[in-house]
Amino acid sequence: MLFSEFANILFKHSDTTYKSHEFFLSLFDNIMRDPISPEEVKLHEDDKYNPFAHLKPDSLDRLFKGTNPLNPKSVKRAISRKNTDKFAKYINEYNEHNQIAIEDEIKKMIPDFNSDDNLGYACADLFLQILDDIYEGRESSSVTASNYITTPSKLTEFPARTIYYDESDGKLHIGNIEISIPKELEPPQDIAPEEEAYVCELLAAYAQALKFDTLTKSDLDSLPKKFQRNFSDQRINYYSAARIDRFVRESFEKGEIQADKWKSETHDYIKETLWDDYDDGYKRILAVMKKVVDCSTTSVVNNIQNLVGPKEKKGTCHLLANDGIVRWVNEDE
Repeated sequence: MLFSEFANILFKHSDTTYKSHEFFLSLFDNIMRDPISPEEVKLHEDDKYNPFAHLKPDSLDRLFKGTNPLNPKSVKRAISRKNTDKFAKYINEYNEHNQIAIEDEIKKMIPDFNSDDNLGYACADLFLQILDDIYEGRESSSVTASNYITTPSKLTEFPARTIYYDESDGKLHIGNIEISIPKELEPPQDIAPEEEAYVCELLAAYAQALKFDTLTKSDLDSLPKKFQRNFSDQRINYYSAARIDRFVRESFEKGEIQADKWKSETHDYIKETLWDDYDDGYKRILAVMKKVVDCSTTSVVNNIQNLVGPKEKKGTCHLLANDGIVRWVNEDE
């Protein structure tokens, strides 16, 4: 089990008012013993006892969601201060309904979980095993290096009537089988390296509309509000599509083929609108985004009821921009 999967299950059933980055820190606060030496007390007073406390909220969010891996050295410091009794007490203070839900979800991935019927200690042992695996290099803490779901083999294609995604529980339902899919990824505050290509395309479109020679990321905060709103929306769309793209590639037989089909058939659907004449690239973006929401493909993506909505369809255009297929500004305009 990935750290992000474990953390998300506990977070979903915690009934806490914490934000995800705050919950991340609380997990490590509770798996570690209280400071005992003068040095540790000083670290605690300086808010440095938790090895992740120095990180910014958006960095913590990426660790929580699994988009970035945990630092093995920081993990090792947490392990060296472990306290299973403290973490067990923390889990056993969850209400009974939430404890049952946590156990049920983890058992879908680890059938023999909690064989001793003490959820608190079972979660503590599992958490420490996950951390040990990360430190020893036996397991990654990042979703980019592991399958989204844990099953004996990858999923095959299913008829649309038998497979659907339920947004209310975040699970893929195949008959009586339920498979958890990670929550939507919120765009981090900083633009990630994998966003560079499509972001450059957006900036080129905004520059053309404003009659500027060029725009850079540093100019974003000074743009008119409509462009700032559009940029924020497009990043959400991108991450919505990237989540589905990775899920399909990593969880289905011939997933690479199915994900590529989703993109290529989307391009087939929008290309006449994309290649039409516009005064500027921004107007081209608006026209294509309006068109693409009606797109349907023969990929397995569209065989899963409720999995793909407007955000994912719009975001596919940015996946295509990353591939160099979609350009918002034509050189002859």
